[in-house]
Amino acid sequence: MTSPIATPSHRLASVLASLHALLGGAVGAVVSLAIVLTLGVLALAPMGSRAALIGVPAAFACVIVGAGIFSICSRSRMAAGGPSSPTALIIAFLLSQVLRQEQASGGALALTLVLAVLSAAVMVMGLLQMLMAAMKLGRLARFVPQPVLAGFMNGVALLVLLAQVPALLAVAPELWPGQGWRALQQAHGGALALGLGTAGLVWLLAWRAPRWPAALAGMLLGLLGFHLASATWPALDLGATLGALEAEQFLSGLFAVWAEPVATLSLLAPHARAIGLTAILLAMVGSLESLLNLRAADQRSGEQSDENRELWALGLANIGGGLFCALPVTRSRSRAMAIEMAGGRGGLGAIGAVLCSALLVGFAGDCLAYLPRAVLAGVMLTVAFSLVDRRSIQQLLQQLLQQLGRPNSPHSPSNSDGRARREGLLTMSLVCLLTLWQGPGAGVILGLLLSILLFLRGLNRSLVRARFSAQQRPSRRVYPPQVELALREARPHILVVEWEGALFFGNADRVQDEARHVPADARCLIVDLQRVLSIDESGAMALLQLHAALARRACRLLLAGLGPNSPLRSQLMDHLPEAKSATSGLISNQCHLDVDHALEAAERQALQKCLGSGQVHELGGAVPLAQSSLLRDLSAAQQTVATVYLQPLSLKAGERLFSEGELGNGVYVLTRGSISIVSGSGQRFMSFSAGTMLGELALLDGQGRSADAVADQDAELFLLTSQALSAMAAADPLLCSQLYRNMALHLATRLRVATSAWRSAAGLQ
Repeated sequence: MTSPIATPSHRLASVLASLHALLGGAVGAVVSLAIVLTLGVLALAPMGSRAALIGVPAAFACVIVGAGIFSICSRSRMAAGGPSSPTALIIAFLLSQVLRQEQASGGALALTLVLAVLSAAVMVMGLLQMLMAAMKLGRLARFVPQPVLAGFMNGVALLVLLAQVPALLAVAPELWPGQGWRALQQAHGGALALGLGTAGLVWLLAWRAPRWPAALAGMLLGLLGFHLASATWPALDLGATLGALEAEQFLSGLFAVWAEPVATLSLLAPHARAIGLTAILLAMVGSLESLLNLRAADQRSGEQSDENRELWALGLANIGGGLFCALPVTRSRSRAMAIEMAGGRGGLGAIGAVLCSALLVGFAGDCLAYLPRAVLAGVMLTVAFSLVDRRSIQQLLQQLLQQLGRPNSPHSPSNSDGRARREGLLTMSLVCLLTLWQGPGAGVILGLLLSILLFLRGLNRSLVRARFSAQQRPSRRVYPPQVELALREARPHILVVEWEGALFFGNADRVQDEARHVPADARCLIVDLQRVLSIDESGAMALLQLHAALARRACRLLLAGLGPNSPLRSQLMDHLPEAKSATSGLISNQCHLDVDHALEAAERQALQKCLGSGQVHELGGAVPLAQSSLLRDLSAAQQTVATVYLQPLSLKAGERLFSEGELGNGVYVLTRGSISIVSGSGQRFMSFSAGTMLGELALLDGQGRSADAVADQDAELFLLTSQALSAMAAADPLLCSQLYRNMALHLATRLRVATSAWRSAAGLQ
């Protein structure tokens, strides 16, 4: 098949679309300009007043060289690269260590040394990311616990916040935080007011006009306010500006780094350990942040990107950017969103942002010298607050208020979910505090250690999540009154235990001990495996031994959560291929889709002794219409009259009786088979046995059907329409009132069963 010929109009449309994407990328680059500048100053903060001299060119090298390579090599939908707050802060900690070492040896932090350290750390970071891609480690980001990530981000947010204090107070960076009191004495309120006012403007614009570039607009308004106030009140101290960037010095230092490689290596040798550890930390944090941003973008677009390809592209970008002493490149979510909101799409949008950044440096670089430091600090305050994990902070506040206000509240979380929440908050707090105290490196190391410990603890913790009996939580099947009466004595002997976690060799002995917790009078134990992650061979053998131990006590074992397509069922089949026959059908006959179906199977087993005695009829078998819930307690004459108003119906297995939303036209009496009420996705809400009625709610309130009704097997029913009921009310009011009474009794029985289950689940019984 030949491809269609591109007409001039098509070519023109394609060119216009490409130009629109490039223009959108350019607008996105301008919108995110304030963040790029502030991150550059943040990364080089240990340089004091010279931070902007190196930091701003390094940030632009990141968004031009590094981001350019990343946009070309990546295959994701919006490959927008740029600096990030965590990596900028890690660079700042590295430079502060190098500064302390140089000062201890009597030296100074020369420009060449700073650029060499920055270049080496970023290039090694890129090499490590390419190694991670070669080892297929891109998916590991999915296994980092959320509390660890939340604690690290909260700690980084606090560190970014504290790093803005010198600019907000208009004091020398070396006074903070070591000489905090002296810094406060020398503080200038004008700079603080300017910085906080800028932050307030950014927040206000983001709230009132979410589509506007709030950070850029806040920076421009702050810049205007600074120079107007300085011209009107010359004596007012609003802090310093960035000053001349002197890009020639940056380029000459860059040339010196690579012109004499032997001298550069000699400069780096005393700091090799700090550079290596920082590069590892940068690779871990930068990769994790980029992959999480990639996953969020995939969820928004519905695509599935290759994580390892993303790591490989990031590695190349950081190696290329490191050659130009750029800040570390990460996948920037804020930059990507700014480009997309401006109309940039795909790789062209990212390339347009790169080209615009290059033009800004070439034609507007001198204008950056007039930017006030306090204004950039105000913009950075908004960035710090955006880094905070709000969900973890809300949970922490709720936990504190609960402990202070109602320490002995019966509704306080005391189950496994409550313990898991408290453990998560403790983990988050520890990682946050250590990040704040010892820096991002220590926070990441502690986070990884806690992740491993929590994983091992989760594997080795108690399997049991909950225990209850069928009396506390019966199945969702609705039985005729006589069957329900017979089950009242049987349900206390049907027990359910819910397991969670992994079933493996480390806790297989606990599975075998489960038989000791089963009372001697128990006749059935249902093990819910819905929350079990995996089962190894030791766990499967432990289940087999539990089955044998219970069988010796005339107690049957049923397994719930093992549907036909369940991965756990496949694992059991792999580990126990003989289980189909050698163990009385442990897999083929005793596995059920969920607890509800397992409870129904156990109730059926308990009813076997009642069959044939006349106490109950066989479930699914025919029940005389006279013994149904609708016609109970009526005289023979009344039953004969009522039968005249009933319409016989029949359904095949799988046939639909009614659908959700249909107008209720009457009540159905089921005399043979089974009918289930299900959702559109097939989830079972309730099942009706022969002898019961259904659909009475829609008849009484006149509303539509609340769900679908499907025949589980061939069924026979009788329909009493609303018109027939009205005719009966006119001809025989007493008979009509008795039928309404039977409907009310049927609803009351269902309500009592549901209330008992709810009270049991809420822990009120």
